[in-house]
Amino acid sequence: MASWRGTNAKAIFDHVRLGVLRGVEPAVLIYSDAEAPVRKIAESYGVEAVYVPHRGVARAKREEEMLQTLRQYGVELVALAGYDYILSAGFIEQYRWRILNIHPSLLPFAGGKGMHGMRVHAEVYRAGVKITGATVHLVDESVDGGPILDQWPVYVGDIHAADLPYEQKLNVLADRVLIYEHRLYSRVIQAIADGRLELRVEKVKAPRVVEEGGRIKYVEEEVERTYAVLKIDEAWVRQWRERQRTYIEFQLKEWGESGKPMHLICPHGCVD
Repeated sequence: MASWRGTNAKAIFDHVRLGVLRGVEPAVLIYSDAEAPVRKIAESYGVEAVYVPHRGVARAKREEEMLQTLRQYGVELVALAGYDYILSAGFIEQYRWRILNIHPSLLPFAGGKGMHGMRVHAEVYRAGVKITGATVHLVDESVDGGPILDQWPVYVGDIHAADLPYEQKLNVLADRVLIYEHRLYSRVIQAIADGRLELRVEKVKAPRVVEEGGRIKYVEEEVERTYAVLKIDEAWVRQWRERQRTYIEFQLKEWGESGKPMHLICPHGCVD
């Protein structure tokens, strides 16, 4: 499911076409904007694209149409790839723990309502962090708060010192993370397709700082949390890296031909 550009969707399609993703078939793309470039991307890869209008349409109505489409195409796993709308609890329940999302920061930092696209990277830059990255998580009723499946750290500490206009710095930061988004999402999808996802429910302490009578108190509440574990061992990781090398070579060739400043985006080659 996507809304506009569809670069993460394209990366998944590329992993399939190149034989990197195995046992995975993109069944259908659902897109929310009539003019979205992602439609043509899907069609160029032979993936059926279904337009479900969102603007001016009640959420219940559009979500019912989306659910009907997912059932029609026999979808087992939903990948949100730049999907700009919050799903209802009812929709999520129909695909409980079978909806994935990718976020361009190391959650929980720079996540939550309204934090998407360049807003995320602006917050990362404002905070001055040296490490950001990509996160793939399961979707629940919170926004960007579902169980984290995997993360990929990306160093951005050099961007602050770069002699570039502010907007260009944000673009470099966003592109540096995007390269690894495209690699991480498919790795997680493959692990799930291989049956390596395990969910664990655990009671943990949730600390809170409160003020009572002018004094600061630290309190703990016991809460129940669901954690996602990808049970991948060294042999699985080694095989995946060997297969994904084909995609990485293809990806870097495409980026190199894009006209983007690769000496800034990938100062060390982005080969790992």
